[in-house]
Formats: sequence, structure tokens, C-alpha cells
Amino acid sequence: MNTSIRASAHASHTNWQFIDWNAVQKYVTKLRQRIYRAEQYKQQRKVRKLQRLLLRSKANLLLSIRRVTQQNKGKRTSGIDGYTALHANERLTLFHQMKKQNVFLHRPHPAKRTFISKKNGKLRPLGIPTVKDRVYQNMIKTALEPQWEVHLEPSSYGFRPKRSTHDAISNLFNKLNTNSKKKWIFEGDFRGCFDYLHHGWIMKQISTFPGSHLIKKWLRMGYVEREVFYPTKEGTPQGRPPK
Repeated sequence: MNTSIRASAHASHTNWQFIDWNAVQKYVTKLRQRIYRAEQYKQQRKVRKLQRLLLRSKANLLLSIRRVTQQNKGKRTSGIDGYTALHANERLTLFHQMKKQNVFLHRPHPAKRTFISKKNGKLRPLGIPTVKDRVYQNMIKTALEPQWEVHLEPSSYGFRPKRSTHDAISNLFNKLNTNSKKKWIFEGDFRGCFDYLHHGWIMKQISTFPGSHLIKKWLRMGYVEREVFYPTKEGTPQGRPPK
């Protein structure tokens, strides 16, 4: 039995703990590696085909539900619908519901606006999507990420898989300990970076991605703050749900 079939077979169990997560993860990882290699060789048609396959994958759906409802720090935080899936039976029910739905036809809900304190005393706005939106967003990320990893700089570390702050520190340490006489470190920040991202520019970068229209819906889904809906014509929600 191949990995794809095994992943689907294990998903049919009535107990979340009985799922063979190693088989599920292996299948998704293999597809991501194939997307990466296809992008390296500029096989755009193959990239899109593999991305569609991953977006329809039950294994990808399983892993995304597990990450959003079980592993992420914001698992206890709900969106505007108040829904969470903190127990195994709830996660399995969510999976059986979502596997019958078409990710490409999904209609996002507005994000729930909340605020967290920054180190400088100011407040940072966060947009909290519903659990279902977060699951689909993770599925989209899983399919889109390996394509873009091909083009990102080796010295880039932010929000990338298997890279951390410690990796960036190690890189800086090695470069600062070279024999070069002049050493410069520049620290900066973009004011309101996420608040003013241009939707048109984002969509242009991902125009060939099979799930681009869903990303466009998320960019325009707006947010709810104190029971008032606000549309979004620019920018994108930032941060992750609090603990």
C-alpha cells in the first residue's frame, strides 16, 4: 500500500490517536520536495499540478488540522464564530466535515481584531481568522512555501522552515569573526509594514499559484472589532493568536 493510500486509510479511523502521523507527514513532505525540485528546473506546469494535488490532499488537511488545533500556541483562540477544536473527537469531526468540501470554493470569514502589547508600550493589532480559515491557510502555505524557498536568499531567516533566530545569530557570529576590517550591522524596521502591503503586488507575485484566488479573498475579507465590520483594501493581518 503506497503512502497516499495509507494516509487516507488511517484518516478513516474513529480515533484521532490511531492516525499514522508518520505516514501522513511522509506523504506531504515528499510532495513538497517534488514541488521544490520542479521549481528548481523551471517546470512550471509540474509545479502547479503538484500544488493542486497537495491542496486536495487529505494528508495535508490532517496535518493542518493537527497544527492549528493541537500544536499551535493559539489553538485555544477562536475566530468570530467562537469555534475551537481542542479535543480529539472534535478534530476528527472537523476533518470529516472539511474533506467533503472544496478548498477552492471556500468563503472566508472576517478576522477577529484583537491587540497585544509591544515592548515599547504600544499595541499591535492581530487578525484572528476562524479555525477553518486557519486550517486552509496552513494548507495553502504548505503548497506555496517550497516553490518560494527556491528563490529566497540563503541569508534570509525570518518565517522560513527549519530556520531560527539562533541560525541568524550563528551566521552573524561567523561573518563578524572574519579578517575583514570594516564590519557594519544595520538594524531597522518598516513602520506599518503589514498594514500597507499592496494587494495587487502580492497577487502579481503568486499569479500562477492554483490557490491564488483564495489568498485574494483572505486579503479582502476584512475584520470585526467590537462587533463592527471593517473592510480591508490594503495590508494583511499579522501575528499569530495569543496563548
